[in-house]
Amino acid sequence: MIAKTIFYTLEIISWIIWLYSIVMVIDAIMSWVPALRDSAVGRLLDRLIDPYLDIFRKGPIQALTESTGLDFSFLIGLFLLYFVQEHVLDWISNILLRIFV
Repeated sequence: MIAKTIFYTLEIISWIIWLYSIVMVIDAIMSWVPALRDSAVGRLLDRLIDPYLDIFRKGPIQALTESTGLDFSFLIGLFLLYFVQEHVLDWISNILLRIFV
């Protein structure tokens, strides 16, 4: 019973990460069109995505953005979400199953 609970919980977390990644891509596409970025949906997506991406917009990434004019925080954030979804959740699953089963 506990194994199923662990499995379903991690599947829900994986699904949420996938959904957030899709929203990130939609926000990135909308950023190319100023009219879409300034719409109500664009502002809502910015409020959802920018706090996460602001984590990566500091330090060397900020210096790189200022020198090149390209914001790499989106790619770093997306790769991190992919890594968590594909690897970290598996590690957590293995650890929890060894502890509780």
